[in-house]
Amino acid sequence: MEFSESLKNIRKDLKLSQHDLARRMGIAQSTVGMWETGRRTPKLDEIRRLATALNITVERLVSKRDKKIEITKNSIYIDGKEVGGLDVLDVERIIDNVRTYQKARSTSKDPSKDKTKKEYHASKILIIDDEKEMCELLYSYLAPHNYKVFITFNGQMGLEYFNEISPDVIFLDLGLPDIDGQEILGIIRKVSDVPIVIITGNPRDIADIHLKDLKIEGFISKPFSLEEILNTLKHILG
Repeated sequence: MEFSESLKNIRKDLKLSQHDLARRMGIAQSTVGMWETGRRTPKLDEIRRLATALNITVERLVSKRDKKIEITKNSIYIDGKEVGGLDVLDVERIIDNVRTYQKARSTSKDPSKDKTKKEYHASKILIIDDEKEMCELLYSYLAPHNYKVFITFNGQMGLEYFNEISPDVIFLDLGLPDIDGQEILGIIRKVSDVPIVIITGNPRDIADIHLKDLKIEGFISKPFSLEEILNTLKHILG
């Protein structure tokens, strides 16, 4: 389900008019109308405000999966019983594992089904950024588009993941708490030409990168929309 349709359905389920929702958020009704018709995609901070105004989780708002379970920020409810001790990444990974298991069972019952199909490998996306909520939102949005998404919140962990998973694309924030983003870029460039997209709140930082002759695929300025991230991936990976 597309975001615009999801928003419209959720609003109607809550018996809210576009005017009611706009008033809750302190925005123009026309903005809600553009979101619901797909003429405009809300940015990350707007999606968080939307979820708050609708009193739902961000994941329910952006996820394309049709789940028959109830998901909250840290829990899954199955038949009304809570499975506690989980965060949003645990929830998404559990669902991914179930789908993988179902596919494996189907293939084992009739191996001939997959003989004529081309083998598909999901592209691996590594996000190195210390804004945890933003990373979790990107994970929830990109995973249903058949990307394997890995998120790290500091430079050291980012480099460890880079060496372990060999990502197809990296989104790198320059303002990390432990290692400067430009230093991480330099380390990776010594061993790999993997496409790297810089995430920055200060586009002037990009001039320093070009002066140091460190190759990047491009940059995205904060705040950005989820659609902008997806379009960037499609441009790079085809």
